Amino acid sequence: MNKTRGNKRGNRTDQTLLKFVKLTPGLSQYELAKKLKTSSGHIDGAVRRLLKQHKIIMKVLERTGRKVNLIYPKNQKSMSVIEVPSSLLKTEMPVCGEFFVYALDSSTIGISGKEEPDWNVVAGFQEKIVLKTTAGKTIIELPERFLRFYDLKRKHRIVSFNGGHILITVSGDLIEEKPYPA
Repeated sequence: MNKTRGNKRGNRTDQTLLKFVKLTPGLSQYELAKKLKTSSGHIDGAVRRLLKQHKIIMKVLERTGRKVNLIYPKNQKSMSVIEVPSSLLKTEMPVCGEFFVYALDSSTIGISGKEEPDWNVVAGFQEKIVLKTTAGKTIIELPERFLRFYDLKRKHRIVSFNGGHILITVSGDLIEEKPYPA
């Protein structure tokens, strides 16, 4: 009887984790446990089960000489595509029309709904893009020039919102995809 209850609880944890990983890919098990307010043991068990079911993948990131395991959904979108819930943008910036993408420094990409004079001064280069919206999501397709400059196919990225802007921080090299545990 306990085994059945444990399976139900495990399945619930698995589904919660899978949903969260799809919304916020690229977090470590520790970060997932903190964000979901649960123990690292629950996360570890769910990660093992989801890896066995081929629903998630684990990538190894090298960050300041340390290796960190990051969790991604199995069918991850292209690194050039960023999906953002439109509800987050509506309060801070328009969700349609022309946007400006700036190469602010060697590790930061800035996106704004209007031209930013301060960013024009410091940016290495900039491009204009048009955002697409579907089913409550805003889809940002980064220009090829940004993909090449930041080597986004091999780098980890973190998307954040600040004062009506989208900031993408690029860090660490994704060095391998691996099974768990290893």
